[in-house]
Amino acid sequence: MIDLPKLNKPEAGPAPRWFHIAVAGSMVLSSVAAIYGSWRTSQTMSALVKENTRLVMASSTPLLEFSSGNVTDGKPQLSFSVQNVGNGPARVVWFELKSDGKPVPHVAAMVDAVAPELQGKAYFTTATIAPRLISAGKEIRLFSWDRPVGSDTVSHDAWIRFDKHRQHKLSVQACYCSVLDACWISDLEGDIPKPVERCEAEGRLSPKG
Repeated sequence: MIDLPKLNKPEAGPAPRWFHIAVAGSMVLSSVAAIYGSWRTSQTMSALVKENTRLVMASSTPLLEFSSGNVTDGKPQLSFSVQNVGNGPARVVWFELKSDGKPVPHVAAMVDAVAPELQGKAYFTTATIAPRLISAGKEIRLFSWDRPVGSDTVSHDAWIRFDKHRQHKLSVQACYCSVLDACWISDLEGDIPKPVERCEAEGRLSPKG
């Protein structure tokens, strides 16, 4: 009978130095990967929040435009209008109608100044713009005056004179806010509205209808 040699289990000894270095390196790499992953997640979330804020602002931003003309629906009529061509409601805090650069308390005051011979007997309609909420897509006609018949030469000539005044000496300025309380000052003539912290009506002369 042949006796086989007995194999003893090797005694556990200290791990080699390279093993400890490898373990430490893998831990460092795992930590770096975790930090980078957190940073990327944070950046992604920040970008999503920023984009969502931009979309909310874009969907609620009003844009007011002022227009005036001498023909409405094919008939001679002087008219002033303010339209909200933006995406959200406009809360108009103040609106100034200016004649020769000076605010007027009412369109009638401008008519009286241009055509005093009418003595307040012109037949026109007016509306108040501020304070007021104007929905997106809505237009407010703040003044309209049908051309008088030719037989009324005094009123007819005054109408023509006021039309010329409208074309060359009329201007407006307004301050309005969105539902998110973002506010702007604008001349409503197509220039980019100027952002402001808030609109203050004090000291402003908004014509009444």
